[in-house]
Amino acid sequence: MSRRVVLVRHGQSTANVDHSLTCAIPGVPLSPLGERQVARLAADWPAEDAPDTIWSSPMARARQTAEPLAARYGLPVRVHPAGHEALIGTLHGSTDPADALLVADTFARWRDDLRPRLPGGEDGADLVRRLRTVLLDVLAALPAGGTAVLVGHGTLFAVGVPRLAAGLSRQVPELPNAGRAVLVAPDTGTAGLAPDTGTAGLAPDTSGRVPDTGTTGRAAATNTGVLRVAYWAGDEQDDREGRG
Repeated sequence: MSRRVVLVRHGQSTANVDHSLTCAIPGVPLSPLGERQVARLAADWPAEDAPDTIWSSPMARARQTAEPLAARYGLPVRVHPAGHEALIGTLHGSTDPADALLVADTFARWRDDLRPRLPGGEDGADLVRRLRTVLLDVLAALPAGGTAVLVGHGTLFAVGVPRLAAGLSRQVPELPNAGRAVLVAPDTGTAGLAPDTGTAGLAPDTSGRVPDTGTTGRAAATNTGVLRVAYWAGDEQDDREGRG
């Protein structure tokens, strides 16, 4: 048997609509479209992914996304304080296109190099370590063969998951709003997560760059002793088991 963690990106937020940069907690709410997205997400949730636990980022847009699903299954929403989106420091609240480009460029660089840091914010290694902590806690609370839902954020998942789980290119697109991914973990040991070696679960590398795993950057997903990605919405090259 194995445990499953279904990752869900929050529905569209008001910041997604007005293109403002935000990292405040609790931060901005869902937009009207986002509210419809998460209602549909809960209504269409597949029976095979019925959750035993539901976790959320502390940010309002994530908690609002988790609530309809929690109501459907009669479960509480457990909030993990480390599950928030990337901290962008002094650029929080900006609507300047130049700042938006700086943030986007930094996040893109994190795919290969975790060292860049936004003014007053965190670097990519900080983000990956946070996600590792969250996943360990989620999996530790999950019974053998159980399923957890973790509602979080686009950059958190797109940057962090390829460094902690097998089977996903470092260049994977961010999950769409209300999009899902599925992680599968063994029922024993340390949940198959990459060890924290001081570089956020990466093999030691003094350059700070992520070692490649092949021509596509896609790690092998066949080892059942490691945390692996079974499905990622929006990955057009997705050929892993569990698709759909």
